[in-house]
Amino acid sequence: MDEHIFIAVIAALVNLILSIIVPCALQNKKEFLPQVRIMLEQHRATLLTSSVVVAVMVYLALKAAPVVRSELLPDYVLNLAKLAPPKTSFL
Repeated sequence: MDEHIFIAVIAALVNLILSIIVPCALQNKKEFLPQVRIMLEQHRATLLTSSVVVAVMVYLALKAAPVVRSELLPDYVLNLAKLAPPKTSFL
């Protein structure tokens, strides 16, 4: 499997898990697992759509990063920190 696809799938799974656990954990109810089940039943389409969008965006970002870094941004923009020496005094 392509490394970028694998990372995108992992990001989608993390998104899915956090989208379920965080809202249920933030509620002040003692029954955690029933809240998770209710969340899955009521928001299944939204959770799936969100995870697919995250996977696609992560995949596209990983594929576009080398192109942006090498072709779209010239070397002098990437090395702006080297243009001027840092100021060491505040006076």
